[in-house]
Amino acid sequence: MSTNWKELQSKAIDALRFPMAVAVVMLHHGVTLMEGATGPLRVSLIIFQEGLCRLAVPCFFFISGYLFFNKLQDWSWGEWTRKIKNRGSTLLVPYLLWNLIAFFAYWGFARLQGNGISLHQHFLNNGGLRLFWGVNGDLPLGVRSAPCDQPLWFIRDLMLFTLFTPLIHLFLRWIKGFGALAIAVFFLIVPGIIPEGFVFYITGSAFQLQRKNVAETLWPRRTAFYLLSAAFLVALFILFDNEYWRRLVKNAFLFCGIAAAFCATSQLLQRDRIRIHPFLARSSFFIFATHEILILHDFARPLVNAVLPNSGAFWPCLEFFLTPAMAVGICLGLLFLMERLIPRTTALLTGSRKIKPSYS
Repeated sequence: MSTNWKELQSKAIDALRFPMAVAVVMLHHGVTLMEGATGPLRVSLIIFQEGLCRLAVPCFFFISGYLFFNKLQDWSWGEWTRKIKNRGSTLLVPYLLWNLIAFFAYWGFARLQGNGISLHQHFLNNGGLRLFWGVNGDLPLGVRSAPCDQPLWFIRDLMLFTLFTPLIHLFLRWIKGFGALAIAVFFLIVPGIIPEGFVFYITGSAFQLQRKNVAETLWPRRTAFYLLSAAFLVALFILFDNEYWRRLVKNAFLFCGIAAAFCATSQLLQRDRIRIHPFLARSSFFIFATHEILILHDFARPLVNAVLPNSGAFWPCLEFFLTPAMAVGICLGLLFLMERLIPRTTALLTGSRKIKPSYS
């Protein structure tokens, strides 16, 4: 029976959403654990924190670039305007609301702990209006400059890249896939010049503008992607203490790892080994936006640490996995309740996200 590649690609994208959101939560938890880590914890952090979980945000950028240029292979200002207006409700409005929620949540939590800071001083401490694009005052681009709700730097950058899509289209139609390839090679060789998010956004855009189905294009090379991804993970572990080679190997792993993730997900879907749960698929944005607003660091982590023993080499490793799992569980429970009690507000906060074919 012939494969419906369009449907398979859509299902693969939707199936990746939830695990990638979980990976982001693990990233934000593990970043505080690497210094001084030894034994099983160090091994787990290198494999997951510095390896597998690092695929999440680049993969989201890749998918976003790919989906934006759907129906825009041949440029149309009317279609572009429609997409920009759509991103206003799915990205901009939730972005502004979640940053406001984070701002008031952090202030309220501090007041409950006895820190009598005024709302005005809290506003100034968050950079004033910079709380919406970069609290620390740096150039609002990349992970090092984050808004009040820190994980949403991704949404901020995504909105910025979206505004530049007419130029991206012109660039990629002019020199075709070679433009994306040149940017990727430059990103690998020269550190810190091209933002990571832009590299993967433009790579996804190039796939769409070349009218390539991601699942179908990558499928014949799936074994090579699996082997290369595994080899780069091993190399990352061996070369981790060398800053230059660690960066080079990690960036190379991102490209192979995203390809391997698409292939593995497509393969599992074809064999009916996994099913897409609509609730989990649509929960990815909510998890992404909420997990750092008091949930991960101020509730889940202290609770897990209060239960687990504080000695031995095994328990810190277990805590690395349990804390994100609890944070994700709290986010899912909160979303479940909100969808039933305040559905219209929840739709506004999540950009009215409903599970639907990603190619539509």
